[in-house]
Amino acid sequence: ATFNPVVRTSKEFSTVYILISHKSKSDYIKTRMQIHKSGIKDGKIVDYGILSNCAIQIKRYIDRMNEINSENMSVQEIKKFLMSDGEQISFTKFANAWIGKMEVAGRTKPAANYRTALHSLVGFCGKKELLFADITSMVIRKWIESLSETHRAKQMYPNAIKKMFEDGCMEYNDYDNNIIKVKNQPFRAVKIPFADVPDKRSVEAIAIREILKVRPETAREEFAHDMVILVFSLAGINSIDLYELPLAAFSDGKIKYNRSKTKFNRRDKAYFEISFPESLIPILKKHKGKKRLFNFSERYTTADTFSQNVNKGLKSLCEKAKTQKITVYWLRHTWATVALNKCGASIEQVAFCLNHSSAHKITETYITKEFTLVDEINRRVCEYVFGDKSENH
Repeated sequence: ATFNPVVRTSKEFSTVYILISHKSKSDYIKTRMQIHKSGIKDGKIVDYGILSNCAIQIKRYIDRMNEINSENMSVQEIKKFLMSDGEQISFTKFANAWIGKMEVAGRTKPAANYRTALHSLVGFCGKKELLFADITSMVIRKWIESLSETHRAKQMYPNAIKKMFEDGCMEYNDYDNNIIKVKNQPFRAVKIPFADVPDKRSVEAIAIREILKVRPETAREEFAHDMVILVFSLAGINSIDLYELPLAAFSDGKIKYNRSKTKFNRRDKAYFEISFPESLIPILKKHKGKKRLFNFSERYTTADTFSQNVNKGLKSLCEKAKTQKITVYWLRHTWATVALNKCGASIEQVAFCLNHSSAHKITETYITKEFTLVDEINRRVCEYVFGDKSENH
């Protein structure tokens, strides 16, 4: 096969192609170069800069062709072989397909985070499509610098791109046979910064009491009032888990479920169980679902819209109670703070009650978890917050 740089139009600016000729047949590989008509004479490229860049690309093609026997290959097969080179593999196409698989698996929340990270990088580079070869250490460093004023994105977005890039290397590179299509390793020379430590999202127990003292005047306030009691009484359960609880989650007087955020990343599938207090039975009957334990998914299209509506009701209750504005997620932080500071639980016990990943991953595999500890600490927290104990007790 032979290769020559050509143009296929006579516009003011034309795309440069590499013409492949083989066995009296031809095909074209589109380059990313554009040439002004002044660099073309009698239909041939005369711009030395363009010719120089094309020569580099053609040398790569010739080097690759020397690695194989192309005698019985068609020109289309040669093109396909050369296009499979890492220089031409699209990172954006791979990443979109990678994220799509996550969405199909029902992991919509993390998938949205990965997609946002991808859009951020693509937008920073100013291109609709990024190749693996485009993602260099310099590009990543400058991109991270542009995120320096953010609190979490400067850590979360680069880590997301790094994960997808590394999975792309596993997809396209055959390390056993030394076939390396994605040659660059941009993250080896990049230090991803830590996210800022967030402000403490917890309130004093008295604020929860004051909110619950407010007599709801609207359906939204009544709904938020119920959710404060429900979330807090279930050890600060995440709103997405509350939203997605299946009908079978309630059995033997307990709520049993797998935490949505981490069930795909943990060996134990983030399994958790907690006793369901009898005092919550009226709330369960009031919001009983047909397809899921609660009817939240029948009332709201997503877990996010569910949380947003709870927060709107909470805002109104907070205003009437004259306390600081809080969200449903703050209840989880407040539960943890009360458990640690007022009820004698250790940080590791609080982490266990919140169903966080254990720092002792190996030891964890030896142990059968006993969730009675969760019930005991949750009982103490609920007594402290809902009971008559004072802040100085």
